Amino acid sequence: MELADKIENGGLNGGLNSGLKSLFDTIKDNPGIKAKDASILLDNRAISTIEKQIKELSNKGLIERRGSKKAGGYYAVKNEE
Repeated sequence: MELADKIENGGLNGGLNSGLKSLFDTIKDNPGIKAKDASILLDNRAISTIEKQIKELSNKGLIERRGSKKAGGYYAVKNEE
């Protein structure tokens, strides 16, 4: 399945999930970003909200964390298909 299809079929477009799409786009455009920096880029969205959304995107297989807890960050998963 193409990455764009995962986003469409996973319900990231429109409605209540527009926050997920904006976070995914932020991570895709800023590889290695930390949750705190994503919060700032997304108009100071609450860190707790960012963390919940990161967990959901990670569970869907759209993003992954790389590196240590202190120095690592989030990356969009490359489409291998």
